[in-house]
Amino acid sequence: MPVLSPRQSSASALTGSYRSTFSSSTIDRPYFGGGTSYSPRITTFSERYTTRTYSDADGRRIFSRSGSITEDGITSRFREEARESSIARRESLSRDSGISSIRENSIVDFGRRDSSLSRDSPRLSSINVLDSVAELRNKYSPANYVPACLRERNENISRSKSINDIGLPPIETKLAKKKDISTSPKLSATSTRSTISPSTSTLNSSSSTSPSRRSYNDDTTTTSPIKTQGLNGLKNIGNTCFMNSVIQCLSNTKTLLEYLLQDHYVNDINTTTSAMKGALIKAFAEVIKKLWSQEASDRVVNTSSLKSQIQRFAPRFIGYAQQDAQEFLRYLLEGLHEDVNRVKEKPKPILTEIDEKLTDSEKSSESWNRYLRMDNSKIVDYFVGQLKSTLKCTHCGHCSVTFDPFWDLSLPIPQRAGQVRLAQCLDSFTREETLDGDEKPTCSKCKERRKCTKSFSIQKFPKILVIHLKRFSLAERFRGKLSVTVDFPLEGLDMSNYAADNITPCRYNLYAISNHSGTTYSGHYTAYCRHPYTKAWHEYNDSRVSSISSKAIVSGEAYVLFYEQEGQKSHL
Repeated sequence: MPVLSPRQSSASALTGSYRSTFSSSTIDRPYFGGGTSYSPRITTFSERYTTRTYSDADGRRIFSRSGSITEDGITSRFREEARESSIARRESLSRDSGISSIRENSIVDFGRRDSSLSRDSPRLSSINVLDSVAELRNKYSPANYVPACLRERNENISRSKSINDIGLPPIETKLAKKKDISTSPKLSATSTRSTISPSTSTLNSSSSTSPSRRSYNDDTTTTSPIKTQGLNGLKNIGNTCFMNSVIQCLSNTKTLLEYLLQDHYVNDINTTTSAMKGALIKAFAEVIKKLWSQEASDRVVNTSSLKSQIQRFAPRFIGYAQQDAQEFLRYLLEGLHEDVNRVKEKPKPILTEIDEKLTDSEKSSESWNRYLRMDNSKIVDYFVGQLKSTLKCTHCGHCSVTFDPFWDLSLPIPQRAGQVRLAQCLDSFTREETLDGDEKPTCSKCKERRKCTKSFSIQKFPKILVIHLKRFSLAERFRGKLSVTVDFPLEGLDMSNYAADNITPCRYNLYAISNHSGTTYSGHYTAYCRHPYTKAWHEYNDSRVSSISSKAIVSGEAYVLFYEQEGQKSHL
């Protein structure tokens, strides 16, 4: 260890700088301060030495000298060891310079233990100490730890990365020996939660900014680069969890994803009737591409530019107040639709009613064609279905049928406690209800307001069925939240009971959920999404993405469900 300085004494009136020089007879300290009087800081001085010689394991002689220096009753101890190579130099030192020699050599011995100290400059400085401590901290930091299961034999695991890299394979050794994952025909399947091993350039560019690891269950035998992406998180830029949840759900909507990744939307951009002139879908596509970037996984994507475009389209989202995810989804899809609307010039509206003499099928077709005259896009192709509304007069029995497009189904939850099934919510939505009193409509045949019954059925099933569970009760004074667990199927949702007459029913598979936890006034949105290619489930919590078991998907926090029609094929 370095020897403590012998200049330890009680405080005195001496001010200014001085330099001490030890001699055999006197102690001379030139004084450069002001004042007329001077008293030496050290009045008594003595030193003792003990020297011994021994040999090390290699037969080389080692000289060891220890002793103490006493100044004004304060003793400082020291110890020195020197090998044969430096004996001659030390023996040539006089007694007058012996103290400084001892101290220097002691520092040299200490410096040999730390490579950060130079042999040519053996004196210990505060910079050397700081550098040495920093090196030790870096060497033994938890950020540099690599689990044994990820190490290779005789592998140097020293790394200098951030704390976010804990557990990742070393860049210099392990990843350098592996080919880019884009050329690998198989994913690693060393455990139930297999780790995605991105390319070296991917890890270097993103690992220091990501707050979490990304992993998913490997249930595929072949893959392509795009099938191993899509597991990046979204930055919460201020109460934007509602937006992040919806974006992740749409990011895992395969048909929409491929439409954006392959830039097919570019040729569809509407610069005439669209209020945003394509700016919204461009910003949205940019976010999606970053989420599915092949150059950088484990990254956190910033949504500031997208939010600025959304609030231009829908000013209600200006600021950073908490918003409703389902409402945001409706506005976002509407804005994306406008940007790629195939209708470049708005036609004159048709003001006449659809002929009552037409069959229901003909009425449905005419109603749908009228809708497409104004709104026709890929977004409509994916998300819009058609509802059939039947109004029956209880007085004359006349039935009035109308058809309306829908972007989602808002289902009531029929009870406040316990557990209900999604089928019960659908039954409650399509169940025949009676319109009486102030709600009595005018019968087109009786030409009077009559008591009627009303019911819904689905005339046209969308490719993507979005189901909104109405958890927030408007009837209560403070808009209480219904936290009832709705049991919904992950696969094979059969919609046969809710199809209109002569309409071929279809089945749906769940692929995404927007969850809401907490209360009306203090809540948080997350998303559960099934990867469109690996079929593995993940939880998206703003910037954090993690694997989740399919058994944990159903919960009392499910708010918006995303189902895709069975038989949807990839365009890749």
